[in-house]
Amino acid sequence: MKSLPFIVSCILININLVAQTVSIDNVPVPVSYYRLPENPLGPAFTTYSSEIDIDYRDLSTTTYTESSLINEFLSLDGFKKVSSKGDIRIEAEVGDFVNWGEYHKTSRHKSKDKNGVEREVTKHYLELRWSMPIGVVVRDKEGDRLIDKYIFSSGDIRTYNTPSYNSLSDLDSHWRIDRTSRLRNIQKERIQEGMRQISNLINSQYGYTRISDNTRFETIGKKKHPEYDLYQKNVEIIKTAFKLMDADKSLEPVKKASQPALDFYKSKEASVKGNGKDEIKLKHIILYNQALAYFWFEDFVKAKQYADAIIKVDPKDKDAKRLNEYIEEVQYSLERTGRKTRHSVVVGKA
Repeated sequence: MKSLPFIVSCILININLVAQTVSIDNVPVPVSYYRLPENPLGPAFTTYSSEIDIDYRDLSTTTYTESSLINEFLSLDGFKKVSSKGDIRIEAEVGDFVNWGEYHKTSRHKSKDKNGVEREVTKHYLELRWSMPIGVVVRDKEGDRLIDKYIFSSGDIRTYNTPSYNSLSDLDSHWRIDRTSRLRNIQKERIQEGMRQISNLINSQYGYTRISDNTRFETIGKKKHPEYDLYQKNVEIIKTAFKLMDADKSLEPVKKASQPALDFYKSKEASVKGNGKDEIKLKHIILYNQALAYFWFEDFVKAKQYADAIIKVDPKDKDAKRLNEYIEEVQYSLERTGRKTRHSVVVGKA
């Protein structure tokens, strides 16, 4: 029979092993930066002007005016708006709404009545076919076209189906009441959708859009882990520091406030070898948080070093591979725009 001290020691060892089990929690942390354009224009381009060509009858179907459509959808982020003859000239056109026809349709399916007798049920509905072209032209100040694109063409025919009814008379009654408002809503939604696509297109190509988002740092998930509080404390230091990040300001205050946490993760590197599943997870937290911090500090050399260190421990690690892809994308966007940072961006200046 085993002695009581031996049994107690085994229990304590087991408790310690449970306490050392590592899971990873993600902590959302705020970030702010400028999304850089895919096709940057030269420093001589600093202003834009916008106009829209839309029939007053189509405009009346919306809650917009021409000026409100322009203000909401035809702004070029980062550039100064002028009333006319901007360095970049945006011209949106909304074509006529075309009703190609309203067609009576039926559908049939089998159904059992309350007595269990199977019957074929015929439903009636109406199919509306319609189109509404929307396009955009973007020119430079010399009149050369940078974009000339139909978002929706006149041949882009869409359909709308009414609810189904048991009788043709019920369908007719519904459509007499619903038709006018339904046509207005269809036109309004098409205009909004088309204008949103125009806005996304011109800003992804040429704009400098201010982005406020969240990134995700890591910490130990299990509260029973003996260092849970310590890791939680340091990820909170990162979170508090990153709240100082502003797309229009220097990153230096964020770096300074984050330094105690980075010092902590650095001090843990040597002691955690990455042997075994739980140590690999802990090593991941230590290295990934440093890689992610340096990525946002735009020190891409250090960020890649730490991401590569994760891959060395675990060659299949998806987080590190994805971060390396982000590093390459941001580096390329900075090279493409001739900039050193995604912060404190002023259009017309490198």
